[in-house]
Amino acid sequence: MTTPPSLDELSAKANALPSLPEVVSYLTRSLNDEGANVDTLAHYINSDPAIVARLLAAANSVASGLSTHIFSAKQAFLVLGIDRIVSIILASALTYRYDMRNTGFDARLLWRHSLGVATCARVLGELTGFNPEMAFTGGLLHDIGQLLMFTASPTHYVRALDLRRQGDISLIAAEREVFGYDHAAAGKTLAIAWKLPAEIADAIAAHHEPDDLFSEIGNLVHVSEILSHALDLGELPDNRVPELSELACAQLGLTWPRLAGHFAEIEARYDGITVAIGI
Repeated sequence: MTTPPSLDELSAKANALPSLPEVVSYLTRSLNDEGANVDTLAHYINSDPAIVARLLAAANSVASGLSTHIFSAKQAFLVLGIDRIVSIILASALTYRYDMRNTGFDARLLWRHSLGVATCARVLGELTGFNPEMAFTGGLLHDIGQLLMFTASPTHYVRALDLRRQGDISLIAAEREVFGYDHAAAGKTLAIAWKLPAEIADAIAAHHEPDDLFSEIGNLVHVSEILSHALDLGELPDNRVPELSELACAQLGLTWPRLAGHFAEIEARYDGITVAIGI
C-alpha cells in the first residue's frame, strides 16, 4: 500500500476540496469586524443562488405559522434575525458544499456532529462573554480536517476509521497510527490555506487537547465537543464521550452543574437548526 500524504504534502492538497463560497468567506472575515453590515451580507447571499434557496427554505420553515411566504433574503433577516441567519448560511453552505459519502465515510454524520458542537459553542460563548459567532464557526469547522484527510487519501482514511472500530480506540489515535498526525493538525493546515481567522485555526488545532495549546476558543470548542457527545446531539452510531479537560473548564469559569441548566436550551436550538437546513 502507498504511504499516506505527510502533513506538509496535505497542505498542497487543500485545493482538492471545493473553495469556500464567497458568502462564507465574507462571514469568516467579518467575525471580528464591527463594521460588517447586513446590506453587504445580503449582497453576498444574493450572489449565490444555492444559498439563497436554502436560506428561504429555512426561513419559510421557521415562519410556517405566518400568513405570508418569505421571498427574499431581506425578508428572511426580518423573520430570523442576524444571528440565526449567519448560523444557517454557514451550516447550509458547508454541509451541502462538502456532502461527501463513501462506504466507509459519511460527511453528513460529520456535519450533524459539527452542528451539535457549534450549537453548544454558541451557548457557551454567550455564557462566557466570548464572541458567539466566532464560537459557532469554530465549532462548525472543528472537524474539517477529516474531510481534507479523506479527500487527500480516501483509502488510508477509511483504514483509520476501520482501525478505530476494530481496535476500539479513539479516532485521533487511529489517524496518528495511519497518517502520523490527526485531523486537528490537518484542520489547522486547511484553515491556514483558506486564510481563516487565527482564532478558528486555534479552535480546530486545540479541540481535542486544549491543555497543549492554550486558547480561549480552543478551550470553548473542546468543552462544546464533550457536551455535544454527552447530549448525543449528532446521534452518531458509535458515540462515545471523550475525556473532559478540567483545566479548560476552569479557565472558562464553567462547571458541569452550570452547564446542566442549559441542556434543554441547547437541544432545542440544535433541533431548530437541523430542521431549518434539512440535515
